[in-house]
Amino acid sequence: MLKKITTAGAALVLCAALLPAAFRKEDVKVHKLDNGLKILLLEDHGIPNVALYTFFHVGSRNERPGLTGVSHFIEHMMFNGTKKYGPGEFDRTMEFSGGSNNAFTGDDMTGYTDWFPAAALEAMIAMEADRIQGLIFEPKVLESERGVVASERRMGVENNNDAILGENVRATAIMAHPYHWDVIGWMSDILSWKRDEIIAYYKTYYAPNNAVLILVGDFQGAKALDLLKKYYAGIPAGPLPPAVTTVEPPQIGPKQVLVRKEAQAPSFTLVYHTPACTSPEFYPLNILESALLNGESSRLYRRLVRDEQLAINVGGGMSETIDPQLFTIDVKPRPGADLARLEAVIEEELAKVKTAGITAREFQKAMNEVKNRFYAGLQTIAGKAGQLGHFEIYYGGYEKLFTVMDAYRAVTLPQVQDAAKKYFTENNKTVGRLVPEGGAK
Repeated sequence: MLKKITTAGAALVLCAALLPAAFRKEDVKVHKLDNGLKILLLEDHGIPNVALYTFFHVGSRNERPGLTGVSHFIEHMMFNGTKKYGPGEFDRTMEFSGGSNNAFTGDDMTGYTDWFPAAALEAMIAMEADRIQGLIFEPKVLESERGVVASERRMGVENNNDAILGENVRATAIMAHPYHWDVIGWMSDILSWKRDEIIAYYKTYYAPNNAVLILVGDFQGAKALDLLKKYYAGIPAGPLPPAVTTVEPPQIGPKQVLVRKEAQAPSFTLVYHTPACTSPEFYPLNILESALLNGESSRLYRRLVRDEQLAINVGGGMSETIDPQLFTIDVKPRPGADLARLEAVIEEELAKVKTAGITAREFQKAMNEVKNRFYAGLQTIAGKAGQLGHFEIYYGGYEKLFTVMDAYRAVTLPQVQDAAKKYFTENNKTVGRLVPEGGAK
């Protein structure tokens, strides 16, 4: 899900009023090349810049034991050289042209984001088309980048108490589905990937028929399409990637995770299995996330942080994923906090929601937050490109972007309560505790 953004109410009303005139489904021009590449073009001449986003249908969901983390690793390698552009040259050329870029890997997709002056359009298209087909995976560079990723895992997971607990809870709650492992992958796999396996994975998933390219900004549609055809049409389609067919079986009893580790304070995580983002129940659960977790007025913040002073902070929420995943409640306990009492408080608040639902005020607050982050995310060319790609990958078509708010507006208070009853059950939960070495259970 996109990062939540808080804006003034007046700005929200203005965004909602202006969006239909400034950004309509009819403004998005769709093209598909013979090699399967889907292209979305949206002209926006507000500023002389362009956002070029490329999304591939590949993430940790597509991996297997032995190759966990490889999707993220290839994202790193995409900046480390082709036959035409040496290591680091992509970034240097981008920056010399006045642009910038980023990339990310998730459970379900990998994205490459470029922002640059309109005059650099052809040069940027040429570079992106080159690296979709021409990575060389030079052995010395590959081994160097392997070390970088291994270091990321050490610093970001193994030396991060909250992260190591989260990884253990995720792997316990999800047994069968590839969501079992996190995007970074297991260290033994990172250290063992073979170059030919990495290249085979790249050739399977980095193909035009497994990608969507979004261009938003100051360009002329016909000229931009000609450039895209010039550089992309000659790239051959790849084999159809294998489908992810594993379905996580229903959880049939509560699970417990206890991690003992050197720490200044304990960590606590509670997760419940919840549906995919395309499920109608995703919307009421997302509204419930706000009532429970978002901000100092949320139920769990008030109880755990303000009233009982058991915690320093509370966070978490719904996973927005192609397949069912988890609703997470992350708590940062105070040093010495009673974790049994902390869990009991959470259960009390969830029981209240299941018994009486949330209030009309909480419901309206949640809807305001949904509208805020949705409309605020569409005020820039980068935001529009990102949202178009997001809905194309996760919801099966960019068109859903233009009806998603209707789905939220259709949610009722009883549906929120029903979703809580269905998913926040004893047999559906996994509880994780990290206690400082030598501390009490």
